[in-house]
Amino acid sequence: MKHMFKLKTTLCALAIVGVMTLVSAAAAQALPDKVSKVAEVQGITEYRLANGLQVLLFPDSSKPTLTVSTSYRVGSRMEGYGETGMAHLLEHLTFKGTKNIVNVGQELSKRGIGFNGQTGPDDTKYFETFPATADTLDWVLGVEAERMTAANIAKSDLDSEMTVVRNEMESGENSPARILSEKMAAAAYQWHSYGKSTIGARSDVENVNIAHLQNFYRKYYQPDNATLVVAGKFDPAHALAVIAHDFGSLPKPARVLEPTHTTEPVQEGERMVTLRRPGGEQWVALLYHIVAGTSPDAPAFDAIASALGDDPNGRLYKRLIETRKAQENYVTTRLLVDPGYLQIEVKLKPTDNIEEVKKILLDTVEGLAREPITEEELKRAKLKNKNGFERFFDNPQSFAFGVANAATFGDWRLIFAQYEHMQNLQLADVNRVAAQWFKPSNRTLGMFIPTDHPDRVPAAVKTDVAAMMKDFKAGEAIAAGEDFVATPENIEARTERVTLPSGLKLMLLPKKTRGETVVVDLQMHFGNEENLRGQRPAGELVGQMLDRGTTRHTRKQLSDASDAIQTNLGVQGWISGAKAGLQTKREHLSAALNLLAEILREPSFPPDEFAQLKNEVAGGLESSAKEPQLIADVALHRYLHAYAYDDPRYSTSFDEHLKEVNAVKLDDVKRFYQKYWGMDHGEIAVVGDFDAQAVKAQLTALFGSWKSSMPYQRVPGVLSTAAPKVLVAETPDKQNAIAIGSIPLALRDSDPDFPALGVAGHVWGAGFDSRLNKRIRQKDGLSYGVGGGISASGFEEADGQLGMGAIYAPQNRAKLEAAFADELQRFVHDGISAEELASAKQAIATQRNTMYAADGAEANLLVDRTLQNRTLAYDIDLASKTDALTLEQVNAAIRKWIKPDAAIWSLAGDFAKADCKPPMLCTPKSG
Repeated sequence: MKHMFKLKTTLCALAIVGVMTLVSAAAAQALPDKVSKVAEVQGITEYRLANGLQVLLFPDSSKPTLTVSTSYRVGSRMEGYGETGMAHLLEHLTFKGTKNIVNVGQELSKRGIGFNGQTGPDDTKYFETFPATADTLDWVLGVEAERMTAANIAKSDLDSEMTVVRNEMESGENSPARILSEKMAAAAYQWHSYGKSTIGARSDVENVNIAHLQNFYRKYYQPDNATLVVAGKFDPAHALAVIAHDFGSLPKPARVLEPTHTTEPVQEGERMVTLRRPGGEQWVALLYHIVAGTSPDAPAFDAIASALGDDPNGRLYKRLIETRKAQENYVTTRLLVDPGYLQIEVKLKPTDNIEEVKKILLDTVEGLAREPITEEELKRAKLKNKNGFERFFDNPQSFAFGVANAATFGDWRLIFAQYEHMQNLQLADVNRVAAQWFKPSNRTLGMFIPTDHPDRVPAAVKTDVAAMMKDFKAGEAIAAGEDFVATPENIEARTERVTLPSGLKLMLLPKKTRGETVVVDLQMHFGNEENLRGQRPAGELVGQMLDRGTTRHTRKQLSDASDAIQTNLGVQGWISGAKAGLQTKREHLSAALNLLAEILREPSFPPDEFAQLKNEVAGGLESSAKEPQLIADVALHRYLHAYAYDDPRYSTSFDEHLKEVNAVKLDDVKRFYQKYWGMDHGEIAVVGDFDAQAVKAQLTALFGSWKSSMPYQRVPGVLSTAAPKVLVAETPDKQNAIAIGSIPLALRDSDPDFPALGVAGHVWGAGFDSRLNKRIRQKDGLSYGVGGGISASGFEEADGQLGMGAIYAPQNRAKLEAAFADELQRFVHDGISAEELASAKQAIATQRNTMYAADGAEANLLVDRTLQNRTLAYDIDLASKTDALTLEQVNAAIRKWIKPDAAIWSLAGDFAKADCKPPMLCTPKSG
């Protein structure tokens, strides 16, 4: 089910559950020198090195990938006066040079390893994800050991990265909701660092003292302040030996880290924040202080957040969204090491009555004492928690981050204890917490009301985690999957292909998966270029209406039904086709397919839901019409493809789209569905743990006779003949600008030059070591987000292009455009180097193998290849041709296909305020 509900939590509560398993030295197996085994829970083993490093190993042979995560217990909470943003700056600089590595980010990117960093209030995390090989694991562990204590943190690196960090800071300035949230936290916290943004104050970041930053690094980036997690397919004994060798040689520092001690006092009255700036929507928000993440009361806040914010069952959804008084609502529970906060945000159109919404919002939230949480609401919250916890182990990256987060709270096993405490939560405790904490005196809003008799919440206290966990015992282990080597050859060999009587093409790939999971990916196609003319407004709303009610279930009942069978299900549609997908467990697959068929074949098109959908779409368009990236993208697409207005390929402007949405009738949508929807032209793939024969029979019964009444022929793409041009749009008071460029190519992915161009596109704009990243981000420091690549259609020589783009400060427009022009000319004139070719081949192969490892990606690939009348033999052939490419072939293809003078650019930003001295693209406004 596609949920609009945005309930976010960090760490649910915990309880003293069971008996923890400590391993005595006598019982332990032979371990490397200076390594001790501490605890083992559900296949996860904790070790401790003599220097204090905590190591968590979670081998899972069913996953052909590996994730390595290194977490340091340092975040914005540890920053002192004038030091805000230091933890985040270090995250950036540790991707630069170390004692033995010139550029960590580039070396990771060259090997095709997925990587990133994340700085929060309480910790800083790094991760690398890659296909499971011992050599890559050894290399990654060596890199993490290297930058743990030997990163350069050089002034030159700080200077070159400063513009990038500033650009990242400015990119957030474009979001009124984000800035409002930051200012509310600052108003809510008088003393504690949780009131400060993780990215830091601009003045602190821009004036940081390099010596202070180096001292901050040496203080916190140490083995006794870190947790190393390895999760996925690997040999634990080998990994532990490498860890002992690489990390064990690092000395335990002599310094002692003192715990932070600032405690935020109880709030004594309402606080108010008002933000005034341009934007396409209104927001009203509330913030309440709550307990720390380790408090026994913490899970009650998750239950309350669910009761308030769930879509479509939450109280705020029913009172504000269903009534069309507002567009969206969000509930965020920030459970942190120290007492955190719960925040509620409501998005409104510019014409909505914000005072009316504010009153309903306050009455609902602060009325919890007189309108308690119900047993049904608590049951729904527990079910969502249960489904999320069971999916937790399917993704090594989310698992690594989750246990590292729990370790920051004091014990990694909290991840299990918190789940059990949530499942055992009592309704009386939920309502006690609601009555205690959701009071006017604990509120931050856009107003201030003094009172003679403040009604204060109880003071929050920290919990003794060691005492809480001393009797902990884990629950039942999750079923393991098979050791399936996910190569295109093996995927193709195991896939069974069947055509159903309706014409629907079915691909079945059964295999044992961890947790007995299964995914389904479905595509359907209808209409043709002529019979779809004039059908766009109705056709594009059908897919969004299907999961809003059927002849047997309301929207709320559909949501509850999907939760009850532990299924994530989504449907989307457009004028000439639709997609649907689901993820579930083996035991629920039959019920999930029945529910999907009901949604697709028995929609009821409720009038109230249709009115609500139109309201939501209209609000989204009004908001999007002020965002630089969307404005530039729409302008470019409309210029590249100037179809007639009634053509199904026509791209509407924001105003046109809004007029169409306001004018379309429910009967139009119903008629489009009845005429066009059917399964006679479509593809469906099922991948995971299932009975192939049973699924084949069920899908035949569900979709084997469903056909469209309208003739079908794929609407073809047409090669753009647009002349080179610069399109410029002004977006006043937006801190970031966007530049999007395209060189159209008459290229199909079966062209003999396509493999060479694929490698060229990777070198051009993919990854940390691409030409664009090295020049525009790393050398010139102009953009936090820059990239590009080459794409081509699988059907005709129509939609190919060399693409490129970047976000940047409007005042840097001239420098950015000159950099793009220079790099494009060098790319064509000089070609790529032998080193770049080798690096690109390796990265492409690694990324390809990583993609094959995900069940959802396998299902999507099978569907796409079948739509193109291909098997995975295409992918095998493409990989072979890519691996065999010579430098001469790639550079010849670049010179043949890429014409810098044919570039078309679309720019959007507040250029009126920028001092723009025209080079290539900084020209008088056009378009």
